[in-house]
Amino acid sequence: MRKKGFTLVELVMAVAISGIAVYALLTVFINAAYQNVDLEALSMGLYLANARLEEVSNQSYSSITDEATTPFGSGFSDFSYEVEFDYVSSEALNDSVGTDFGYKKITVRVISSSLTSSIEVVTLATDASNE
Repeated sequence: MRKKGFTLVELVMAVAISGIAVYALLTVFINAAYQNVDLEALSMGLYLANARLEEVSNQSYSSITDEATTPFGSGFSDFSYEVEFDYVSSEALNDSVGTDFGYKKITVRVISSSLTSSIEVVTLATDASNE
């Protein structure tokens, strides 16, 4: 005569294996959720940096100056920015020369507590009156 069903040992082993599998899946989902938040902050920071760089680039050459750390405000209170410029020459666009040769390297840096490091975007402005 054959009995139908599972033994107690088989049932305990099935529950243990299922528990380990569920724990592994939960760990993957939790880590993915944290990374998603980081990517969202990174995307927002990059968007804000490019928007501020566009605003600065649209100013006249002579009015582009350094700006101290300033919060964005209006829904972006966790983000702040600073603007730095350096005079550069056409021969050395990455090296500050200290004298105005008609080129300014503009750097916009965005800082946030949700980011692991700051975001920097850089562009070059030229003095159209020197051409």
